[in-house]
Amino acid sequence: MDTVLNDEWLGDSERIPMIDEGSVSLLRERVRSEGDKLRLPAVVTASLVNVASELGHNQLAHAHFGEIALRVVEREGILGIEILAADGGDGILDPTEALHVTPRSVPERIDPKASLGIGLPAVVELADEVDFDIRVGEGTCIWARKFAKSVRRRRQIGLYGRPFPGERVSGDHGGFVRVGDALLVGLADGIGHGPEAREASAAAIATLRARSALPPEKILDACHEALAETRGVVMAVVRVPEPGGAAVASIVGNIDVHIYGLAEGRRLAGPSFVLGAPGTRRRTVREEHPLGPRDVLVLFSDGLSSRTDLEGELDLLREHPIVIAHQLAQRFGRQNDDVLVLVAR
Repeated sequence: MDTVLNDEWLGDSERIPMIDEGSVSLLRERVRSEGDKLRLPAVVTASLVNVASELGHNQLAHAHFGEIALRVVEREGILGIEILAADGGDGILDPTEALHVTPRSVPERIDPKASLGIGLPAVVELADEVDFDIRVGEGTCIWARKFAKSVRRRRQIGLYGRPFPGERVSGDHGGFVRVGDALLVGLADGIGHGPEAREASAAAIATLRARSALPPEKILDACHEALAETRGVVMAVVRVPEPGGAAVASIVGNIDVHIYGLAEGRRLAGPSFVLGAPGTRRRTVREEHPLGPRDVLVLFSDGLSSRTDLEGELDLLREHPIVIAHQLAQRFGRQNDDVLVLVAR
């Protein structure tokens, strides 16, 4: 059983393995109990119960080694629940199609024993925010949050990746951390392909999570020290203020960072260097750029063409981040490299 990503995604959260329908029933009861404990409005708890049911049934039908965990979340003093669904399956090959299935209208009060039967669109409709991390051939994690009442919007995340043809895992890795009123995102490309490249990129993302309170350039410094015994990586780290303000980015090597707004886009770049490589360490460049609350941030490895651009594609830029990430991978992904795209919108 390969649950490496499950362990990374779920951490030390208490998990419910999705084995059979009884597991889904246990999950629904756990959500209901937690909602009651937090004194969430009945309609909020009912929606969360149904989100959990959809995610549980989705794992039973399509995934392997599925596990679901719950976390209490708080924003602006308002409590809520985050449902995390991680699995070691094949990944959602076409999230664009999966999210474009038209969900049936959702009643105010939902039968907690029922599944809407259309999975991900119901989850996106019922939850306040949904993040996706989809790795083809490795697994999927979905984070779905709902609060007791309306809260200010935060950016959602979409990560979509696939490995070099013939490899079991990708040498690219990425992740995100929500730190107070900021969102920290990172993408690392391990040198080469396969497990050894992934070892390096996974160590970089683990360092990002462990040192998330640091400025982006200091996180890259910490990664450089942590990766001395690995192949090394090129990497980008961006701290995004919520809901808007100046994004701070630090980039080393050929990781692309694009920002798309209604008027124009901008590309950020960094010096050529490999984190973890021996020799003189080049100074990390720190760049700041205004980021409006509706601007779209895109990070991707060199598995995408240098011609990658979404300038003027307003319809796509309004989609959920996982759809944007998937479309970028499909349109511009190279067939002879690992591909990983991270979108925050």
